[in-house]
Amino acid sequence: MLHRFTALLLCIALLFSLPLSPPALAENTEDTGNEWVDPTLPEDAIRWDETHPELLDADMLYASSAILIEASSGEVLFEKNADEIMYPASTTKILTGYIALQLADLENDIVTVSQNAIDLVPPTYQKVPLSAGEEVPIMDVIGSMLVRSGNEAANALAEHLRGNVDDFADLMNETAQMLGCSPDTHFTNPSGTHDPLHYTTVRDMALIARAAMKDERFRQIVRTPSYEMQATNHHPLRTVVGDTPILNPDSESYYYPDAIGVKTGFTNAAGYCYVGAARRGGIELISVIFYSSRKGRWTDTKKLLEYGFTQVETISPEALYALDPRSINVNGFSLEDSNHGEMELAIRARDEEKNMIIVGRKEKIDLLRENFSQVSSIKWNSTEFRAPIYAGDVLGTLLFYSESGETAEYDLIATRTIEARKNAPPTLEQIVAYTMADENPFPRFTWDLLIPPTIILIVLYMLLRLLFRRRKKKEKMPNIQTIKRKTIR
Repeated sequence: MLHRFTALLLCIALLFSLPLSPPALAENTEDTGNEWVDPTLPEDAIRWDETHPELLDADMLYASSAILIEASSGEVLFEKNADEIMYPASTTKILTGYIALQLADLENDIVTVSQNAIDLVPPTYQKVPLSAGEEVPIMDVIGSMLVRSGNEAANALAEHLRGNVDDFADLMNETAQMLGCSPDTHFTNPSGTHDPLHYTTVRDMALIARAAMKDERFRQIVRTPSYEMQATNHHPLRTVVGDTPILNPDSESYYYPDAIGVKTGFTNAAGYCYVGAARRGGIELISVIFYSSRKGRWTDTKKLLEYGFTQVETISPEALYALDPRSINVNGFSLEDSNHGEMELAIRARDEEKNMIIVGRKEKIDLLRENFSQVSSIKWNSTEFRAPIYAGDVLGTLLFYSESGETAEYDLIATRTIEARKNAPPTLEQIVAYTMADENPFPRFTWDLLIPPTIILIVLYMLLRLLFRRRKKKEKMPNIQTIKRKTIR
């Protein structure tokens, strides 16, 4: 009887010792949300064809909510339940990292990790890990948080920058509003630990990721599968490794060569999440996946990105100009010029380091091709172009206006030499320029200047002489009345 009672106690103890949820992954946070349910595709969903990525339907994604945007403009290319309120899990750390990079002294700040920052995270979720009293350069805290999804690192950053987690959460909400997020976004902690009041939408998370990816320091961190931390007072040099196969070339199944980030996330309530980014041929895309399956977040991300690259084109102002180059008519050209003074102009960027690229849907690029003159203006260097003109001469300035308000300046360059016609009379501009260049206040004497006044004087002389002769002849003629009187007498 005693043996049976002892066996019963052991069975009860074993039952209560079993885990109630799946083992924690690298991006897990403490989860008090609902039990995890792995999503599946609808039974009638059309199978995605990687040879035709442009044919993407919402039912082809495991994710409950998803969005894809073009990074430079923020234009939405694809969405699925984009405004549904969701739990973001560790993708929250994108905003935490963004704020830290803006506020901290990245060269000098040292974060002292508190016991509270560690106690807020269950031991199984301490992914770096950091130790109480450890002094860590702030860039290493940010890097380990983003790459390894260190929850204690997120808490340590919050305390360092705002004193405590709650005040930092207030800052997160203020920053989200500043970035244009909707009222459907609210944060309560820096790590993404589950909280019913910690939520957002994929549309708002895309706004946050877009802002963060504009910071080159953030980009450098999130595009790498590992991060090397400096030695501290508690630990030697160490490398923390993330769990993002889409960034890892050694992961044959899910590696995506164009991927440049960004951040994973998982809780039971949030499901498997991923904020991704990719760049190809000058096009940069940002995708957000919420509540997908463990493997589905990688396939969903690939489907979205591949679709996006079929929807967007790039073109430069130089290429747009080449479709309809400007031409001028040059006066005083040599009679031997076969084009009769007509010449197309080339353009050359004034700032060679500024390489402007226009990114947009094909319809937008086609519209620019047809209406380039409406998004550009020209300032000519002269009101009239007269030979000689030499190849390479700058004849004007073209100013291009992008949709984002950015401008680019280009010199309009002569593409060939046009010789002047021999013995062509000088233009008014040439005469004025010639005169202004002369330091002598009086006009220069040339025999050409005597011709007009000499002609005038000769004409006046001839007229005066003619009048004088007529008057003299009239005086010599006898008076008719006097002759008549003499005859009568």
